[in-house]
Amino acid sequence: MRHLLALVLGCLISTSALAANAGETWREARIRPQDPRMTELLRDGFARSATFRALVNRIEASNLFVYVSFSPLMKANLAGKLTWMTRAGKFRYVRATINAEQNFDQMIATLAHELHHAVEVLEDDSVSDQRSLQELYKRIGRPSHTGANAAWETVAAQETGFRVRRELLSAAAAMKAARVTEFAQS
Repeated sequence: MRHLLALVLGCLISTSALAANAGETWREARIRPQDPRMTELLRDGFARSATFRALVNRIEASNLFVYVSFSPLMKANLAGKLTWMTRAGKFRYVRATINAEQNFDQMIATLAHELHHAVEVLEDDSVSDQRSLQELYKRIGRPSHTGANAAWETVAAQETGFRVRRELLSAAAAMKAARVTEFAQS
């Protein structure tokens, strides 16, 4: 337990320093990017997707902290994952890890997918450790793969990722159309 507390405190301290350098927006946020690239994903997703904004706002109004980072060691067939960290008083802590071997918009959609999983956790106050996190997903999800590294998936999180991807494509198309119109008028 002492090691877990030291880990959480270390994450909090390093995150505060990273957030201070990455920009004011995420300094006191419940969603804590672990590097500047992740901050860029958060900002872009927030700016271009209403669904992404709704997820961020829901988490920001909660007692859940979500540390978001890239994993250079993530298997190629896994886009992202959510893992339990700890509970301290009324606050709970999870980590969303994203595979950086995706294009920019795919990483935003994957992050939205994982943030949806975080919302699923915050909506079930019984989740207070790794075991209860797994029990939640056994109850609301379906197995995505089995064996020693069993994982669970929810249809709602998958739909969220797809919805955000569509919103990102629509935003990109609207920006391109605006540039074409602006160019034609000049």
